Amino acid sequence: VGLGGAGFPSFIKLNPGARTAIDELIINAAECEPYISCDDMLMRERAAEVIQGIQIMQHALQASRSVIGIEDNKPEAYSALTDALSKLGISDIDVVRIPTIYPTGGEKQLIKVLTGKESPSHGLPLDIGVVCHNVATAAAIFQAIIHNKPLISRIITLTGKGINKPGNHELLIGTPIDEWIEHSGGYHESIKQLIMGGPMMGQPLASLGVPVVKGTSGLLAFCEGELAEQ
Repeated sequence: VGLGGAGFPSFIKLNPGARTAIDELIINAAECEPYISCDDMLMRERAAEVIQGIQIMQHALQASRSVIGIEDNKPEAYSALTDALSKLGISDIDVVRIPTIYPTGGEKQLIKVLTGKESPSHGLPLDIGVVCHNVATAAAIFQAIIHNKPLISRIITLTGKGINKPGNHELLIGTPIDEWIEHSGGYHESIKQLIMGGPMMGQPLASLGVPVVKGTSGLLAFCEGELAEQ
């Protein structure tokens, strides 16, 4: 699956059907929501994997060009990506900084910002010659093709004033949330709410008896009034 918010099956996007080639491959490196920073850390630490994963997708799609759209509040990740492109000698992948405005990280909004094209309301970006993948999906494809590693883990953000030791962690899919939190120093005594995902579109959790899943980008632990302050 894709590691963006929707978890759309990647193999569908990588099979353009009647189209023999795609005009543009868009890589979504704009984190959709506040607080979440797992993609930012992935790009900082594994930029070469991301770039090589993009090359694999570009080859599969026979895309004319690839563009990485990254929010302008991620200077370290931007530098890591451009440095990796330079070291690998790659010239057909562009990194473009875009304004940090919600919901620019949405697929159709990002495509509009980067290409000027509008996806049909009842269709797919594929209909206008564009395919969009999440930056973490690119890294996962690199791992799958080059190292034969299935999608058994992902980087996830744990943050909020309700957590004693916030951070980004690579977790195995299926890791119990209560064990993850215990490993991260446990809760702050004034915690009031847990949200799986981001503050805009995440799901409040009534129980810790759930595991990390492929679509888990973050776990937010809020104290009283913290969400309202932002």
